[in-house]
Amino acid sequence: MKKQIIGILSAALLTGFISSCKKDDQQKLDEQTRQFNDDSNNYKAESDQADDDVNNAVNDIPAFGRGAGVLSSPLCGVTIDSSQLSQKILFFNFDGVTPCFSPSRTRSGQIKVQLTSGASWHDPGAVLTLTYNSFKVTRLSDNKSITFNGVKTLENVNGHNWLTFLMGTSTFKYRSRAYNVQVSYDNGASAVWNQAYMTEWLYTPTSAHGAYITFTCNGDTTMNGYSNVSMWGVNRFSQAFTTNYNTQILSNTYCGLWRPNSGELVHHVNANTYSLTLGVDQNGNPTTLDCAYGYKVTWTVNGTTNSVVLSY
Repeated sequence: MKKQIIGILSAALLTGFISSCKKDDQQKLDEQTRQFNDDSNNYKAESDQADDDVNNAVNDIPAFGRGAGVLSSPLCGVTIDSSQLSQKILFFNFDGVTPCFSPSRTRSGQIKVQLTSGASWHDPGAVLTLTYNSFKVTRLSDNKSITFNGVKTLENVNGHNWLTFLMGTSTFKYRSRAYNVQVSYDNGASAVWNQAYMTEWLYTPTSAHGAYITFTCNGDTTMNGYSNVSMWGVNRFSQAFTTNYNTQILSNTYCGLWRPNSGELVHHVNANTYSLTLGVDQNGNPTTLDCAYGYKVTWTVNGTTNSVVLSY
C-alpha cells in the first residue's frame, strides 16, 4: 500500500525506511487475507460438494431408504464399497485421476459414510456421519491441493418427500456439523476447521430459465460473541478465526451452485475483519444481471482499508 511520507527533509530517509517496512507488513497482511479467503471458499465448496455427492448416492441405496425411484447421476471418479452395507456403512473411494466439476480437479482418499440415526436417510432427523480419511482435492489449474481428515455429521432436518419437492412445494434442509477437522495444504501448512451451518434446496419446476434448483446457506450457531456463525478454528497462519453471516448465501443451478448471486459473510481474524460480499459485478456492486461476476472482499487491518473484486 502506498504510504504518505510526512516529515522534514532531514528525516526523509528514516521516514522512507519506516514507510517501506509498513508497505511490506501491509503487503504480507494482504496476501494472507487473500489466501485465507481462498482457503475458506475451498473448504466450504469441497465440504458441500462431498455432502451433495453422498446425499445423491445414498438416495439410491435401498438399505439407506431409496426414495420414489429417483436416481442420481453417477458420481465422478468414485467407487462405492458396500461390503458393510448391513451395518449401514458405505466407503466412498476416490480414484485421484478423474477430472471432475468446474473448475477441474481430482479427488483421492476416502469418505466413510454411516447412517447413525434414523431407520432411513429419508426420515426427518436422520443423521449421516462422514469420516474423512486423507480426502484430498487437487485443483488442476495450479496443482494446489487441500486434504481433509476428521468427522462431520449431516442431519436431514425435513426428511425427503420427492413428490412435493419436485412440485416445488417443499424443500430439502440439512444441518451440517464438524469439529476439529484437520486440513493440510500442498505447501505443508495446516489448519483446524469447525463448521455449523444450515443448507436448504428448493426446486422450481417452471420459470423463464426453465427448471432449476435454488440453494441457500446460513450459519446457525453463536460463537465468540457473534451470531449466525458458520465456521471457526485456526487458519494456516496459526491465527484463530470466526466466520459469521450477515445475510445468507443464495445461489442456483442456472448460474452454478458455487457462483452465488447474493450473501454477505464476515471473517474475524485476530481482531481484524474481512467482509465478503457475494454476487457482485466487475466493479464490486451488487449485480443487476441474472448471474453474478464474482465477489468483493473488503478488509481493515491496523487502520488501513482495502478491497478487491474477484471472479468466481
